[in-house]
Amino acid sequence: MANPFVKGWKYLMALFGAKIDEHADPKVQIQQAVEEAQRQHQALVQQAAAVIGNQRQLEMKLSRQMTEVEQLQGNARQALAVADQARGRGDETEAGRYEQTAQMLATQLVSAEQALEDLKTLHDQALGAAAQARKAVENNSMILQQKLAERTKLLSQLEQAKMQESVARSLESMSSLTAPANTPSLDEVRDRIERRYA
Repeated sequence: MANPFVKGWKYLMALFGAKIDEHADPKVQIQQAVEEAQRQHQALVQQAAAVIGNQRQLEMKLSRQMTEVEQLQGNARQALAVADQARGRGDETEAGRYEQTAQMLATQLVSAEQALEDLKTLHDQALGAAAQARKAVENNSMILQQKLAERTKLLSQLEQAKMQESVARSLESMSSLTAPANTPSLDEVRDRIERRYA
C-alpha cells in the first residue's frame, strides 16, 4: 500500500509544477528550451569527439603494429639468410643459433600479425562509429538550427500577442470612456435642431 504522505507530496509537487507552468514567462521557457537543446548538442559533440579520438588512436596503434610486423619479418628473413650463409661455410653451430633466432622471431611475428588483425577489426569498427558520430552531430546541428529558428518565430509571436493584448486593453479603456450623462450626444442635438425647424 502506498504511503499517503508520499502520495500527498507527489500531488503537491505536481500541483506546484502546474501552477509554475501556468504563470511562467513564455520568453524564459523558450530560452530554457533552447539552452537545453544547446547543452544536449554540446554533449553530443563531446561524445563524437571521443569516438573520433578513439579512431585516431587506433590508427596510430595500427601503424605502429604494421611497422613492428615488417621489422619482425625483415629480422626473421635476415636470420635465415645468415643461417644459410653459416651452413654454406660449414658452421652448423652458428647456423643452428640463427635458426633458433629465426624461430623465435617467427613466433613473435605470428602474435604480432594476430594483434595486427585484431587492430584492423577494431579500426574498421571505429571507422563506422566515427562516421555515425559525425552524422549524428550533423543531424543534431540541423535540429538545433531549426529550434533556434523556431525560437525566433515564437518570440515574434509572443511580441505580437503582447501587442494585441495591449491594443485590446486600450480599446476596452476607450470604450469605457463615455461622455458624462449631462452632456448631450450629437444625435440628440441634431434631433432638437430638426424639431425646431419643423
